[in-house]
Amino acid sequence: MVDPVVQQLLEQAIDSPVKLHLLLIFYENPRMEATPRAIADRVCRDIWSVAQALHELAEDGIMLRAATANGDPVYRYAPMTELVESISRLICGYDDPLERDMLQRSIRDLATYAPYRRANVWVTQVA
Repeated sequence: MVDPVVQQLLEQAIDSPVKLHLLLIFYENPRMEATPRAIADRVCRDIWSVAQALHELAEDGIMLRAATANGDPVYRYAPMTELVESISRLICGYDDPLERDMLQRSIRDLATYAPYRRANVWVTQVA
């Protein structure tokens, strides 16, 4: 069973395999700053899913977004204080092969509903 604190983090922010992958990379390299294109090249994923995941991670308080001189967004790892503990637990759990399997299964389940969850939040804010 996934730690309830970690499950809440997954439901609120890390609701796709792309976001998990990006979190792991930035967690291991906390001083890294990069554009979505550079990160997409590094992780061998498409630019669109990486850009969207980074944007959503920034909205959820895990990444910090800044702009370069030419206006391109640059992201770096800067989690809000209240998320540090849950992220640490997620990373710690990810080191255990059995828990990693449960985490990945949970994220895959959440990923099927993530676009709708974000859409509902947007509709609520607009209305």
